[in-house]
Amino acid sequence: MAVFRGYDNIYWSELVKNECKNVFKNKRKILVKFYKDLANDLKPDDFHNFRFNDLRKHVMGKYSDGKKRDQILSSLKKFWDTYVNERFPTYNSFNQAIQDCLDDLKYLVYSRKNQWETNTSLTNKRVDKYLYLKKKLASLNVHHPDDDIALDAHDFNLRNDFLLDFITFDEDCRVGVSKIKEFQFNKVKGKYDYL
Repeated sequence: MAVFRGYDNIYWSELVKNECKNVFKNKRKILVKFYKDLANDLKPDDFHNFRFNDLRKHVMGKYSDGKKRDQILSSLKKFWDTYVNERFPTYNSFNQAIQDCLDDLKYLVYSRKNQWETNTSLTNKRVDKYLYLKKKLASLNVHHPDDDIALDAHDFNLRNDFLLDFITFDEDCRVGVSKIKEFQFNKVKGKYDYL
């Protein structure tokens, strides 16, 4: 993952580890269902000059839930580039691409997740509750559990002789953490730092 390039050590708290597992499980479930449904939705007649934009339009027309739709949309380019890799796929080649993607979602994704978990270090449990910082985070629209994740990172940062980069893909959390002067992270980074 691009997020971890350039770091010799990667740390996470138990809370981050658990949230990552939940996000991973939920996103994988959404994508597996989407690609299975896609195989059933599209018919041979749909493939006359079928392009990537047609796939995007299909998703936009079928899914109204913004969060689910965004997760599906974020997977489409990788799916197309990795599995389809044709400008105008046939019905059969597209269905094979879906099956290959589903196979990878079953096996390779778990392998990558396990590799990621193996190459990270778990921080010690935070003792101080930092209630005044928790209130500041709340006033800046940083919701739970992101508030506790920021406090875990702050606590770990204080106990080391090096400064951490704090990385979050929640924009409210990134903005809120960057506004609190008591947090002395090296950098506060968000998803836009990795595009």
